[in-house]
Amino acid sequence: MHASAKPLLVLAALLAAAPLCAADAFQAGFARTDITPAVGAEIPGGMAINPADGVRDPLFAEAAVFSSGGVTAAVVGVDLLMIPDDTIAEARRLAEEKCGIPAAHILVAASHTHCGGPIVDCFASSRDPEYSRLVAERVAEAVAAAHAAKVDARLAALSGEARGTGFNRRFFMRDGSLRTHPGKMNPDIDRPAGPVDPAVGVLAAETLDGELLGCVVNHTMHGTVMGGSKFSADWPFFLRQGVRGAFGRDIGVVFLNGACGDVTQVDNRSPRTPEWGENRARQIGLAVAGEVVKLVAGAEFTPEAPVAVLTERLDLPIRDLGESDEALVAREAPATGLGSGVDDLYLKEAALVRAMKDASPTVPVEVMGLRVGPAAIVTNPTEYFCALGLAIKEDQPWRPVMVSELTNGYAGYCAPAEAYLQGGYETRTARSSFLAPGAGEQIVAASRRLLNALAQPAAE
Repeated sequence: MHASAKPLLVLAALLAAAPLCAADAFQAGFARTDITPAVGAEIPGGMAINPADGVRDPLFAEAAVFSSGGVTAAVVGVDLLMIPDDTIAEARRLAEEKCGIPAAHILVAASHTHCGGPIVDCFASSRDPEYSRLVAERVAEAVAAAHAAKVDARLAALSGEARGTGFNRRFFMRDGSLRTHPGKMNPDIDRPAGPVDPAVGVLAAETLDGELLGCVVNHTMHGTVMGGSKFSADWPFFLRQGVRGAFGRDIGVVFLNGACGDVTQVDNRSPRTPEWGENRARQIGLAVAGEVVKLVAGAEFTPEAPVAVLTERLDLPIRDLGESDEALVAREAPATGLGSGVDDLYLKEAALVRAMKDASPTVPVEVMGLRVGPAAIVTNPTEYFCALGLAIKEDQPWRPVMVSELTNGYAGYCAPAEAYLQGGYETRTARSSFLAPGAGEQIVAASRRLLNALAQPAAE
């Protein structure tokens, strides 16, 4: 597998004019690299094999590097469904080797586009080892280029909202059951089973002369809008295009997806159609871009922006599988909705999860907390339910708090404990959903511990 283009590095700074800076000054730099696979490579995440027949828009690894007080950290948003632990580890190792940023200070997040490259074994999809190596190399190159692009800068940490972009896809039905995507305007729908999070968090950086360098953007919405058989960043492509177009510069735009495990673009209680394809992706991307532009255009920037990084590691248990894969599949099978009618596929998945548990009853996960000025980013490697993300944010002093899912590894769906009893696609046992009930609450607790610790003077 070879990428369809050479690495593209875009440095959001005038390097020739970059002055020498004191070690404690706030600095920022941005860069990106192209990770678009060759046409014909698999698009992962579906129940059937889906080889790409073209490129709708290129896939990128977009990096931001922030430095202050002798502490440097990188934030990388990657146009992929998810990124396995070993690819993350290799990307961090290579980045540290190239530019000296400690591997533990490098945040690498998948955008969760469902039109990305063959990075993971998932349902019918197979991982391409050569493409995985390319992703690790290109992520490291983006980090190194952003590090080289750093200049003295000012920061604005901003909070807004983009309502109507996402909707909870899990519903309680009138018969008391729960269904994921039960069908638009289904008369048997009772109520949504979870919330949405309209928040838009932004970290924007400009030079001391007021030239915008780039921004990190956080919003909560599945990357399931484009669909089809062409590579695409999905709606974040239009987010980046909208922000760059508004400011008239090819600035860095790093996207971090929020706790969108149960949030998509489909409003099952509205007759609106279509909710798939390029037009809907454009609507969502530009709605978020509009909020970013409004916030940044009216922002006050400051050169005082401490940077700090803390990490906590958890060993999360794999769920109880019972004695029989057949019994497990039959017990979890939904009658209708997403995940129904594919029991043979789930029988294979159950056997693979059982093999995982036989090898180790727990999986290691990393939760990272990153402070940049008055804002904080807290991460986990799961497809995290929205209610859990909101629980992390509750009563926090940080403005904004950005929850970044599918970050620094991959550990499948992670729902509130009660959701495992309710059922639905997201909690059905597979390589995409294997954590035990309670794992989500453990991540909430660890995230809040990190956010509290970052607020202490010793963390600055």
